[in-house]
Amino acid sequence: MARLRQVSSQKHSDLNTMHANSTILGNSDMTEAFVYTETDRTKSRWVARAYQDFVNNTGRRRTTLRGLFYHALQMKASDYPICGGFVGEIRITRPYHESDGVKLLKWMSKARSLGFIPADAILDETAGEQIFMPDIAQDRTYSLEVWVAKSALNPLLYPICQRHGAALVSVNCKASDRAISDLCQRCRLPTTILCLSDLSPSGAFFSENLATKIARIKPSTSSMDIKLKCIGLKPEQVIDWGLPLINANMGSKEDYSSFKSYLKPYPIDPRKMAELDCLEVHYPDGVAGFVDECLSEYTKK
Repeated sequence: MARLRQVSSQKHSDLNTMHANSTILGNSDMTEAFVYTETDRTKSRWVARAYQDFVNNTGRRRTTLRGLFYHALQMKASDYPICGGFVGEIRITRPYHESDGVKLLKWMSKARSLGFIPADAILDETAGEQIFMPDIAQDRTYSLEVWVAKSALNPLLYPICQRHGAALVSVNCKASDRAISDLCQRCRLPTTILCLSDLSPSGAFFSENLATKIARIKPSTSSMDIKLKCIGLKPEQVIDWGLPLINANMGSKEDYSSFKSYLKPYPIDPRKMAELDCLEVHYPDGVAGFVDECLSEYTKK
């Protein structure tokens, strides 16, 4: 088994609904069946259709919530239901909008609870930091690590990192001192860290901030060799690949100001952002395919 350090984690239970004619009093599952309105069911069925369309188009059965969001945005069907009242009658259908993403977690959770989509189909974010080390030590003179600022991508990236003998580290936006300390303890060979984060006010400087923190925490007497490379998302990738941009969370004034300066040479509105999850739809074989290609550049040498 791969070694896993998890600072904190959360689990979701797989809920099952009961038949409405159940006569077993006091059963919590019976109560569960009645917490869903017809609107809930209508929206949940739409989520199931969007998920199945993703599977049919990509051949992949698992993705992140935001990956499903980006698939829905580019679906050609004008079938997103706008319901009225408690009874959930469909008033109109229309294309999926960016603003609809606010409630996608709600409808996806209900679709999962109702059994409309597989329980493990949509990958959840996990709180804390996680480190997955390679199962098999590689006979080479250097180490590879992939650091990502989104834990929901772990199940997609883990098999790829294992195949290439690379460690996988996920952190919440910014790495903690503990994560850097662990890195310093295991770096016995020259190490290259490939960094993945959103192109956003809070994510654009993930690699830069990580390098600064490593330099600050690394023992002054240490001769360890650690190199960092941002492999995505970069402005050039967004432009060259035509990746979709959505409204950004501005965050702090300092973050937005830095982001605005960073994007000044590029025709990208700093009020917009590009998320890693969009690669699930707009890159061959999704995020996993992208990281596989990046790691191959190092392991084939």
